[in-house]
Amino acid sequence: MKKNYSNVPVHSPLFPDPFVPYQCKGYVSMYAVLEVNKKEIEQTLSYTPFDYVDNKIVVSISDFSNTDKLSYMDCAIVVPVQYKGKTGGYYIYEYENQDAAIAAGRDLWGYPKKYAAITLKESNGAFYGEAVKDGQAIIKLSGDFNHTVGSLAEPITTPHLNIRTIPKPTGGIQFQEIIERDTSPDFVLYEKRYTNDIQLTLQSSKTDLLNRLEPLQILGGGLIKGDFYATEENGWGKVLDTIIY
Repeated sequence: MKKNYSNVPVHSPLFPDPFVPYQCKGYVSMYAVLEVNKKEIEQTLSYTPFDYVDNKIVVSISDFSNTDKLSYMDCAIVVPVQYKGKTGGYYIYEYENQDAAIAAGRDLWGYPKKYAAITLKESNGAFYGEAVKDGQAIIKLSGDFNHTVGSLAEPITTPHLNIRTIPKPTGGIQFQEIIERDTSPDFVLYEKRYTNDIQLTLQSSKTDLLNRLEPLQILGGGLIKGDFYATEENGWGKVLDTIIY
């Protein structure tokens, strides 16, 4: 009897199937809110059907190492966009340190995940994180959460609005799906802190020209702790549109 495997090889799938539901208790995420090069955001969005909202973005490093189905770390750069009047967050870059997590996010929902070695560490209330690709730290993020502020104006980053591209075996694009995904209703928040004492550096790799986002104006940062849940209700994605080529 065949099982409903959604990834290959079908006799030994790369990521757990079904992937949802899954959970990560003790989730931790540090992020910075930035104002970046407007022309670069507009140029990036010109490859998509999404409309420009503004040039305030979020850069995050998140610890999913306690995830029950597979352990991984995540680093992401998210920009607010609009699609047919709906505002959400579009991942312009995303990195993870586990092949199964990369494949699941790309294959199921269109997250643009690539590999990087990612760390997030805490020392006396200060957090330090980085994403390293080919021996080079492309993203470094740190924040001192002993010195907090009351609030931070943050761009809208949920729901996630992704583009899943299905290529033709002979070359070109078969079709694209615009996918909405939002696990935030099921998140159990334990702690959230804001700080103005946050630092970020970006360094381009051969394929990801992160320096084009400069100049960077750091507006502040945050730290989130809680329990993450991808439930049957909200853990899957919803196809908003299919674009046939």
